[in-house]
Amino acid sequence: MPRRSERRRRRQPPPAPPAADAAAPGPAFLRRGDVLIAGVLGGGVVLIVIIAVALSGGGDGGTPAGQQTTPAPAPTTAGPPFSPVTDDEKAVQELARRSIETLPEGQWPSLYDSFTPEFRQRCPQEQFNEGGVKAEQDLGADLALLSFKRLEQVTVTETTASAVIVGEVRGKSEYTVQAGFAKADGVWKIAPAPNTQGCEAFSRLSG
Repeated sequence: MPRRSERRRRRQPPPAPPAADAAAPGPAFLRRGDVLIAGVLGGGVVLIVIIAVALSGGGDGGTPAGQQTTPAPAPTTAGPPFSPVTDDEKAVQELARRSIETLPEGQWPSLYDSFTPEFRQRCPQEQFNEGGVKAEQDLGADLALLSFKRLEQVTVTETTASAVIVGEVRGKSEYTVQAGFAKADGVWKIAPAPNTQGCEAFSRLSG
């Protein structure tokens, strides 16, 4: 016959298993959020100016719905600032500048032709233009403060290039994104950065 202490142990319920959600990783889109550029525009366009919305608090319109924001360390520059010398380097820097400044200049639709055929194939112009309109609304008063600052980590070959674009909302915040470029019919164009899809064009690094 079992002793009284053994009978008590048998009556005790087994320990509950650990909650399944406690250590479960989050959805894949959350884990990728720090790699992709911040913000999703109305038509699915994710472009460089939306980082400014995240940094400035969204201007008059607030942060776009569904936006994932994660604090990141301030960008650092190794060595002297990039200064373009060759025609290819100058073309790449000018594209980087236009990728930011066409919006406050009211020339957003004209930027579409500055992208590679690959990007235009996966991002119809109507969707691209809708994104620009939504960005203007979200930025509000901060629209006029958008500015290109410089390029960092520039690599240029005969037909492709990559760089980190540093932009800012003047007097408020700074951000960096990874950008790609490629020659199409002998002319430099903005190419989708790695790990982007649809109307995503740049990969967020900081800000």
